[in-house]
Amino acid sequence: MATKLNVNIRTLLTNCEELAKSEDNFWRLQKFIKSLDTMIAELVAMEDPQSAAKIPSYTDRVAALKLATNYTDHTQNNASGGARNSNEAGENALKEIRQIQDTKQYNELRKDLLQDGDSLRRRRGPDNALGANSAATTTDNMNEAVKYYNSAQEKITEHMLSLTRNLKEQTETANRIIRRDTEVVSRSTGMADRNINSLGKEAEKLEQHSRKAYKCWLWLMIVFVIVVFIGMVLFMKIMKKKKT
Repeated sequence: MATKLNVNIRTLLTNCEELAKSEDNFWRLQKFIKSLDTMIAELVAMEDPQSAAKIPSYTDRVAALKLATNYTDHTQNNASGGARNSNEAGENALKEIRQIQDTKQYNELRKDLLQDGDSLRRRRGPDNALGANSAATTTDNMNEAVKYYNSAQEKITEHMLSLTRNLKEQTETANRIIRRDTEVVSRSTGMADRNINSLGKEAEKLEQHSRKAYKCWLWLMIVFVIVVFIGMVLFMKIMKKKKT
């Protein structure tokens, strides 16, 4: 609580010292100084050790403000209102000072703008005198500029139309090519499917032929073995007869 009160006192003192630089603000400072007295009295009543060393500085600065502004109401506000009253008084005083500073900045800015406007009007005076003599020339220049911009706009429009036509033709050509490629791919896919089916059938036929050929060779081998066996038996009988 004491820290916030110290901050409010320092801020209000700084703003009051800034306002005291102009005599036009003396009448406004009366209630601000009274609020400072109330806040300092409340700070003294808190008996805060850290704030005790700062109180004399606050009191001296308030006394200097009173002396500079010819402050006549020397009655000190009673601190019995409590911390809430002193804080509210300090915050209200700070709000009023901020409003005063904002108004001052607004007035200064408005004054600067008015001065700039006057200087511009003074500079335009000779220009207006010369402009009255060259009004016809300016009108001709404006007409030529309008014609130039109209012709440039027409050229741009024609260029954009030609680009649009070219883009449309290219799009149609691309669509035709895509359709043709799609048809070719479809035909190739159909042919590939038919070839796959044909290969499957041929593979089955080859497998059947290989089985038949295997059976034929097997029978041939069996017949060959039988023939060889019969021939050997006959040969052995003939040889025995010759020996006897």
